[in-house]
Amino acid sequence: MRRIVIAIISVLAGATLAAQPAQGSFTQTWTKGPDWLRDGVIYQVYPSSYKDSDGNGIGDIRGVISELDYIESLGVRAIWFNPLFVSGWIDGGYDVIDFYRVDPRFGTNNDLVELIRKAHDKGIKVMLDLVAGHTSDKHPWFRQSAEDTNLQYSDYYIWSGRLPDKKAEQDLEIMLKDPDYMQNTLGKWMKSGYPRDKYYYKNFYACQPALNYGFANPDPDHPWEQGVDAPGPRAVRQELKDIIAFWYDKGVDGFRVDMASSLVKNDKDKKEILNLWREVREWSDKNYPDHVLMAEWGSPKYCLAAGYNVDMDLNNTKGHNRRLYFDRKHQADGGVYFSLDGGQPSVRDLYGNPWPEDKIDRTTTPADMLKEYYDYFTDCVESTSEMGYFATISGNHDHLRINVGPRNTPEQLKVMLSWILTMPLPILYYGDEIGMRSLVDMPNVEGANHNGKERAGARTPMQWNSGVNAGFSTCSPDDIYLPVCPEWTPANSYPQYLAWKKEYACGRAGTTAPGNITVESQDDDPNSLLNWTRSLIALRKEHGALWADSRFIPIFNAENPYPMVYLRTDGEETILVALNPTAESRKLSLSSEISVFRHETAGMKGSVAPLLSTGKASYRCTSSCDNLTLGPVSGIVIRL
Repeated sequence: MRRIVIAIISVLAGATLAAQPAQGSFTQTWTKGPDWLRDGVIYQVYPSSYKDSDGNGIGDIRGVISELDYIESLGVRAIWFNPLFVSGWIDGGYDVIDFYRVDPRFGTNNDLVELIRKAHDKGIKVMLDLVAGHTSDKHPWFRQSAEDTNLQYSDYYIWSGRLPDKKAEQDLEIMLKDPDYMQNTLGKWMKSGYPRDKYYYKNFYACQPALNYGFANPDPDHPWEQGVDAPGPRAVRQELKDIIAFWYDKGVDGFRVDMASSLVKNDKDKKEILNLWREVREWSDKNYPDHVLMAEWGSPKYCLAAGYNVDMDLNNTKGHNRRLYFDRKHQADGGVYFSLDGGQPSVRDLYGNPWPEDKIDRTTTPADMLKEYYDYFTDCVESTSEMGYFATISGNHDHLRINVGPRNTPEQLKVMLSWILTMPLPILYYGDEIGMRSLVDMPNVEGANHNGKERAGARTPMQWNSGVNAGFSTCSPDDIYLPVCPEWTPANSYPQYLAWKKEYACGRAGTTAPGNITVESQDDDPNSLLNWTRSLIALRKEHGALWADSRFIPIFNAENPYPMVYLRTDGEETILVALNPTAESRKLSLSSEISVFRHETAGMKGSVAPLLSTGKASYRCTSSCDNLTLGPVSGIVIRL
């Protein structure tokens, strides 16, 4: 067996460009804190999809309250909710109409305060989603701003009597041809149809006018470009603080901020957006110490330098970690590191259609996938270790779930969750703890799907039991918010699932794995994915080496990229994690250089009992080296 050494690998050229440090020197006025982030796991809940208490087919706050015991049983330290505020529901709650009031579909402000109090009684923090960059076009601020130029909220938005260039004109022309143009993301401008100017600046969908935080470098030829210190942008900045303060005063422990890096326009070096968030962080620490700001940013050298406690390691199509989860394409079947076939290229999509040959990536190897991830991630966490934390996600509301395509058994998902939950700061997406399935061809509910990207499959109702609608709601299945898929099925699309289910009901098809994808079926099963998840979270709390401020040290061999191996250490304790997602057995001989990290295994010979393991996996010490043997789809966690 080939010897292998531990290395923090030099950063890839592409990753280096994406991870440049924040521009300019600054004095850090904050500490990483609060302490609960160190050993914590954050649990993301899409509130429309978690639990329906009143039988209308949509989840609500009282439904979440009814399942707080379950959430407590997971061992998570915080719940992060996607937007709960009054919304137009054209973009799943991200088109906000009132930042100071809970949407009636979820309940009332009193219900939310009750949830916060009961969660706190269980030692669980509560974080909300803050849509800082835009509102709904139905928001009263926007409606008033659309009337004329000299009202209270006139400068809360960006208006123009003309478009800036030909591209903007072409983008708008194309967008308006879309029958659902209010759910179109093309371009930056929307035709207004209001008494004021002809156009307004938008974020994402056309129904989401951008709030005016100003332009970093206003163009004199563009009169709509106000500077960041103009009265309008300063008023919007104050409004941002007012919203945060309002909810902090109600007991909220922190916010995840949507599109956090894009508030200030024409800010290529991010100087002004960094200044904005540092101002907010300084204000927050002074008035609300130990609260958490977490960003949808994906570049911690900027984000954490801006004063955030947490940045999120996003798995979007351009992310350095994308090929660990999915192919670069939105809806590809395979072509990933965590796969049975060892990272073979995807040759078809999730609908079963073949990719054109010129679009198939036959050059990127599993070693490339792993190296790109190791390089970027280690560079980021090492260089920002005193600023804050870089969180690893199991999934989220914008992307496919990890149970997708051929990665579709509890054993495979145990291996992938072993990686996620032994990383410095994990965010667990609701339902991933039981292996909920991501399907395509789902109904496009409330703007979930756009530009060929299907997000509805990651937003389906939580699957609780074997009852109607998998226990999510007592409503008629025809009235449910989104359909459910409680079986372990090889289907990729919802129509395929319905066809499979019809055959399965007639006894002509079998499941791909034992049991069902419900809490009820897994709760008391010691070998279930749910209890594996609980065990991993409990292990984190017991071992400081796995905490958020402990080091991540990759072990890499370009010729043998499987198994994935890395160390977590706090200087006093070191834990080794080895994962084999493939269908083949893998062996690896570790050199004596890991002896510097050894504690309990120093001088030992023979097998070492793991802290946790899944599948057939073993770790043996000899006088010359340590040997890892991992059977197909297996993983092991060892205390060195």
